[in-house]
Amino acid sequence: MQKTGYASPVEVRNSPFHGRGLFAAVSFETGELIAVYPLLILSVEDTAAIKNTLIHHYVFHVDEDAEGRARTAVAFGPISMCNHSANANADFCVDAVAQTVTLSARSAIPQNEEILINYEEYADEIV
Repeated sequence: MQKTGYASPVEVRNSPFHGRGLFAAVSFETGELIAVYPLLILSVEDTAAIKNTLIHHYVFHVDEDAEGRARTAVAFGPISMCNHSANANADFCVDAVAQTVTLSARSAIPQNEEILINYEEYADEIV
């Protein structure tokens, strides 16, 4: 069940892992939806153009074309502040058709705990 009301269920704070991070403002149960954020999907050309910029560290992989050229997306909302962990407590799912990224609890996340996602094969490149 998604938390509702005026207060956000997440907040950006300083992280002990790296710079800023996303933290649970309320507790979440395993499998619970944290939030859905809109995406701006970038073209293959725009993705290549940001490859060597700071913004590249904050995009989500969307897909690849027949030649293996990637498209990425900028997420609007605090999900972009999620730090990486191989032992992530949250999962994300990019939906190119809906142009959204969904964040959900992989395990129980107590209030005030940092929400961490696994960058998977991009971890070495980004972290």
